[in-house]
Amino acid sequence: MSSYKFDLISPGEAKAFWDTSPHASVFTNPEVLHKLSQRVDWWLAWKGNEPACLWPVCMPDNKSVELPLFTYYVGPMWSQIAYDIPVSRWLASSMQVYGGFIKLFIEKYNRIKTCLPVGLTDVRVFDWWNYGESDKPRFAIQPRYTARIESLQDLDDEQIIVGFRKNDKRYALRRIMKTGPPPFTDEWDVHDFIRLYDQTMKRQGLATNERITNQIRSLVDLVHSGFGEVIACKDPDTGEVISLRLLLYGKGVANGVINLVADSWQQRDLPVWIAYNSIKISRERGMHCFDFNGANSPNRGDEKHSYGAAPVLYFQCQYPGK
Repeated sequence: MSSYKFDLISPGEAKAFWDTSPHASVFTNPEVLHKLSQRVDWWLAWKGNEPACLWPVCMPDNKSVELPLFTYYVGPMWSQIAYDIPVSRWLASSMQVYGGFIKLFIEKYNRIKTCLPVGLTDVRVFDWWNYGESDKPRFAIQPRYTARIESLQDLDDEQIIVGFRKNDKRYALRRIMKTGPPPFTDEWDVHDFIRLYDQTMKRQGLATNERITNQIRSLVDLVHSGFGEVIACKDPDTGEVISLRLLLYGKGVANGVINLVADSWQQRDLPVWIAYNSIKISRERGMHCFDFNGANSPNRGDEKHSYGAAPVLYFQCQYPGK
């Protein structure tokens, strides 16, 4: 019999838990997540009167369980006390908590899709669900990677640059610093984001849809509400916005959510200038980590690691598996 009980709690109660959880990220901040998903159900596992684990279930369209666009690490978060138990008790405890959640979610939603936060790499409970029962569905468990620069507060400007790939990013940065980068600007709006995002999608043979543009608007609203900032540059001749990087800040981590550079400036060293300044500004804001938010394709993964970011593992789990 499980020693845990499971309750649906309010966003305000969820925020109180989030404030103290070592696994909380900006994406699971209730004030942020409710902006990015039409519906979020906050489920809490209790042991006696002690809250142990919080799990947000998202329905971005208010109907189906899904992970909201542009989000990472939206999944279970443990309290510090519940997570810091002896290793001899961890497996039994995680089996009761995750198992209780899984049973509850299958009965209530018929589907689970979650992204475990960085640091929670024990996915055995998900892997063992319906283990040995070939007639029942299993979880699809996908290892994923992000790229992170840690210990930002210990790095000065030159140390940030030294982390860049020598024959690539370092040379490009020195070159644009010598020739003169385009000026930064605060005169941007959401239409600049949509225009540059559309250019980026077209380079990949894809199209921007209403769901994407609505989520971009929500992310921009979060910046205006104080959850991050936008680093933008304009063309010195035309005054047009030519690059945008949207950062969200939470728990000492800067998350690079959207990074856009105009087609006409892709080959002019501007991407490396924006990356360098994003890292530097994040350090100046007191962040200890810069997260490039995903490094899961050969080209983009290599690009992010070329700035000195280390690979960091996390997991995405879905039930029933594909």
